[in-house]
Amino acid sequence: MTIKRSFAVLCFILPCALAQAASHDAVPAPSPVVGDSWTYQYTDVWKGAKGNINRMEVAAIDDAGVHVAIKRAASGALISTQLFTPEMNPVERGGMHFAPSFTRYVFPLAPGAEWSNEVVGDNSKAGKQWRYAIKGKVVDWEKVRVPAGEFEALKIVVEAQYADVNDASKIGGKLSETVWFVPTLSNYVKLEYQDADAQGRLYSRDSWELMSYTHKSAPPLAGR
Repeated sequence: MTIKRSFAVLCFILPCALAQAASHDAVPAPSPVVGDSWTYQYTDVWKGAKGNINRMEVAAIDDAGVHVAIKRAASGALISTQLFTPEMNPVERGGMHFAPSFTRYVFPLAPGAEWSNEVVGDNSKAGKQWRYAIKGKVVDWEKVRVPAGEFEALKIVVEAQYADVNDASKIGGKLSETVWFVPTLSNYVKLEYQDADAQGRLYSRDSWELMSYTHKSAPPLAGR
């Protein structure tokens, strides 16, 4: 009886394990479409204070990339516009223009995947140009709960040391992002951010958690 019972349990568990493994294949690049939106609660972790709830809405997609309108969730008032690559890597955000982009993701994504590269960040209003040495790693699949619900996400950690674009000895600081990316939503459901000065002293800690989302289907392919 013990052998039969163990065999029966094994037969039950094995298909479930195989199904789970199949669901964790390498994740291809996202496919956002116009009308997709993600609403996030911002929190200043440093102060322990919740801030604005804003909605990211895909307004257009063209050769330049994915154009996103940032709006107040309650009023719909437009705050700013941001540009992302088709892979949803930031090109323009918060007054900073990244060339070619801030490499938050390198697809396909799978646990253990790593990448490193250098990009230039230009904040023309502040008169600052930084060279970012980026290192990213996919940690693993992880269940994460946010106001929008519970999701199975890929946990990704990205670190970047930045220095004066013309003098690498002038270190500006080091930032890190921990991102929980959900492939079916083409975006993250949670992002934790922190920034430190050249001496390693933290001066900024923030987080964004998904409140709600709209994910529209991609248009059907034209017949051949």
